[in-house]
Amino acid sequence: MDDSGGEVRIPRSHVSELTDFFAAHDRWLFGHACTRTRGDRELAADLVQDTFEAAARAWDVLREHTGSRQRAWLLSTLAHKDISAFRHQEAFRRRQPAIHARYQPTAADTEAEALNAIALARAREIIEDMPPRQREIALLRWQDHLRIGEIAARLGVAEGTVHASLHTARRKIVAGLERYYPSGEGAAS
Repeated sequence: MDDSGGEVRIPRSHVSELTDFFAAHDRWLFGHACTRTRGDRELAADLVQDTFEAAARAWDVLREHTGSRQRAWLLSTLAHKDISAFRHQEAFRRRQPAIHARYQPTAADTEAEALNAIALARAREIIEDMPPRQREIALLRWQDHLRIGEIAARLGVAEGTVHASLHTARRKIVAGLERYYPSGEGAAS
């Protein structure tokens, strides 16, 4: 692939040249890669592959160089790829604690959970005490998660009627939960 993500085509005339180039330098470059990776043969093989891939992309220019300049280019490219991989690993290592912390479950807040359970039970009682039509609209909205238009269509009433009924129901719930959430926190939405 090229820098823009498109696939790079190697001209047929270059394929045999690249094959010979690879055969002439692969063991030598692999030895250098093993040294850089402290004997990690898999990582060394990946570095060599990436380096030869870069060589194939730059072959129009690289093919004009002498053998020693080609080797210098290969070593330089191998080193750059190794350093780049190291930097990516180090950046990930530095971010790993923050990533780990972000996805840890939050500590249980048993007091808040208990208060919310009591308030939820009270909200159910408040809804049960509402007039039948208002209770039905409230349950369709907050239990069944229907939209205003869906509730209006189902009950054969205007959307404005549904809005008004939900507004009144919400006020009743907020007032009924005032002692649990005096500052308005956790009020029904």
